[in-house]
Amino acid sequence: MSGDQDMLAELTAQFEIRDALYRFCRGVDRGDRDAMLSAFHPDATDSHGPGGPAAVADVLLDRFDRTPGIGQHHITNVLAEVSDEVAAVESYFIIFNAQGSDRGGEHDLVGGRYLDRFEKRDGAWRIARRDIVIDVARSALSGDSILSSLPFLVGGRHEQDPSAAMFGRGRARPGTAQGKGVSTS
Repeated sequence: MSGDQDMLAELTAQFEIRDALYRFCRGVDRGDRDAMLSAFHPDATDSHGPGGPAAVADVLLDRFDRTPGIGQHHITNVLAEVSDEVAAVESYFIIFNAQGSDRGGEHDLVGGRYLDRFEKRDGAWRIARRDIVIDVARSALSGDSILSSLPFLVGGRHEQDPSAAMFGRGRARPGTAQGKGVSTS
């Protein structure tokens, strides 16, 4: 490929990856199962729970359909390192999770990151594996941290953060000699 073709391929991948992330969040908030699933390859894994994205979508739909309030899932910083037809993607999220009346009917606040392995298959960039890292979680009812009660990875700094394994060869701290590369495992 020429330099221009390489640049176009990179920009297209970056755009399609972000579009998949946004479709998932919109699907959760609007109760759109098809939109949620369109972000994933059919054989993908998702640490939201067992059974892959289809089972996760069913659980999320049931849970939020029974909640009187509307939640919001926001994607903020997205770092995508693309290598051929695989991408290591870290996406920060902020979630206002609507709670039922038994939990005060308010919104819990959850902030964290999706650590995704995207793959381009049959011309489409979609998630092949998703791990969830929670950095902050607060109960609207008590204001207390609910971080330890959630079944997800917990964020850390430097090598203690779960993203270090994904970007371990890719994002060197100042003064280190790490090289750049996408984790393809």
